[in-house]
Amino acid sequence: MKFKRKNAMVYALLKGLQAEFFGIFVMIFFWGVAKFMRLFANIMFGFTGLMCVVCILADFGLKQGNQAASADKLHDDDVGRQFGWKLGFIAMAPFALTALILFISKLSGAFDFLAVYKILNACLFPLMDIFAHSPDIRDFRMGVFGLILPYLALFPVSTFIGFKWGYDQVDLKDKFVYKKK
Repeated sequence: MKFKRKNAMVYALLKGLQAEFFGIFVMIFFWGVAKFMRLFANIMFGFTGLMCVVCILADFGLKQGNQAASADKLHDDDVGRQFGWKLGFIAMAPFALTALILFISKLSGAFDFLAVYKILNACLFPLMDIFAHSPDIRDFRMGVFGLILPYLALFPVSTFIGFKWGYDQVDLKDKFVYKKK
């Protein structure tokens, strides 16, 4: 059976949104302990939010890469291992759009999008709270975009790595659990 590229692209978008769904729970738990744990809560839940993105998208990429490899070998399809980048960029698209709106909001000053951005990017919320605690766009420093860009890069990079490992039939159990000596 041929690899269904359109289905994979729709699932990529849904997986990006799934990561955000889990990020909402990370953000809620962060709110519950933020006053008590202070900066440690930001770091711990910020790392957890980022790992939600990495794990969900890498797992998705691994499964899609495995299916693409089977389609290429058995049905002479031509998916290739670079298709993982496309899936990752599709998963990143809604979050890149919100970052663009935030950038326009900061430059224009016509509207305040920061509070909405923090909610729509809940996986990043605990880390952003360190550098942009106030929900007011006027208090938001342009340097915080240096935190947003690597966050956006997690989507295509983790999807591509997972896709490549799935496509190349890398046995992760042998690689990490039963290390060759």
